[in-house]
Amino acid sequence: MARYKYLGEPPQQGFTMSDMNKLQLPTKSGKIATYLPVQPATQFPIGQDLGYDFTDPISVTVLNSDPRFQKIA
Repeated sequence: MARYKYLGEPPQQGFTMSDMNKLQLPTKSGKIATYLPVQPATQFPIGQDLGYDFTDPISVTVLNSDPRFQKIA
């Protein structure tokens, strides 16, 4: 079980995107899991815990390799 926080989008030439309103991750079963911000939020706040415990090994691997996320527990 792992928890992550959202660090924001890395700068990209031409446009910036600072808000994320859903997270889609592949799972071990081959499906895509969709995570939405915990209500009442409509976007994942930068620097805050995503609010989910991730247990799927493929999802955890993807989150570990993505610079937008940092493992916190």
